[in-house]
Amino acid sequence: MTPTAGLVLAGGLSRRMPGASKLARPWADGTVLGAVVRTARDAGLAPIVVVGRADEPLPPGSDAADLRLRVAPGGGRADSLALGLAELAPGPVVVLLGDEPGLRSDVVTALVERCRAEAADAGRVAYTDRPGHPVWLGRRARAVAADLTGEAAVWEHVARPPLNAVLLEVDEPAPIDVDTPGALERARRRRETR
Repeated sequence: MTPTAGLVLAGGLSRRMPGASKLARPWADGTVLGAVVRTARDAGLAPIVVVGRADEPLPPGSDAADLRLRVAPGGGRADSLALGLAELAPGPVVVLLGDEPGLRSDVVTALVERCRAEAADAGRVAYTDRPGHPVWLGRRARAVAADLTGEAAVWEHVARPPLNAVLLEVDEPAPIDVDTPGALERARRRRETR
């Protein structure tokens, strides 16, 4: 069976987080980005690629990835996605966001298993409050995603016929994007109550 790669998007500008990059903020025994890379590793994804900004060093924790790439600053999420996909061997990929340290590895594993079982082209998690990441891209969905640019939302392009897309329902709220100091604090409190 072809292994499932992990692609962590970490090229955002952190505009709403004053001071240091949100990805470098402390989380558990490491950093926000380090927690996402560890989740990918714990879920069995391999190889793991992190795509960060070319104009700043990647935060601690990214060194646990198998490959670290740099995207031009100011490019959209789809630009980071396309860069990462171009560096990965053919096969399925799970896309994770570098600013969602509360994502659990069992959710990633469940998405991979469901998409493999249903031979899905694309898959996404549907939380109780909203749909979100991670996102599974099979071969055909990868081809579509690789051509996107700017801020194009990948799911809108891969979740339509003729592609076969599935939703994995998870009975909990979506991981918190730690875009602001308040969001980071809420995410830390949620982690402590688990």
